[in-house]
Amino acid sequence: MPLYEYYCEACDKIFEALRSVSYSEEPAPCSKCGADADRIMPTTFASMSRKEGWRQRVPFHHKPVRAGTPAKTIARVKPKEIAKRKGKAEGAKG
Repeated sequence: MPLYEYYCEACDKIFEALRSVSYSEEPAPCSKCGADADRIMPTTFASMSRKEGWRQRVPFHHKPVRAGTPAKTIARVKPKEIAKRKGKAEGAKG
């Protein structure tokens, strides 16, 4: 069952209640004074992901974090350029 937040105007209190989705829109009795309290939208949101088997926090303003992938590619180097660089490095050593 989902956890919802409710606000009681009578005693100016915010409280949480576990309720079925079918009863979520109905007023809930205040845990302090017993008066009917209206449901409010939560001020924060958090989500968890189990992508690739690891529990990770999913930021609300970014794409989901993926374990094992590089953040960005710095530079692409062609195989011929790698061979030239290795040849220059070996020539400088010897």
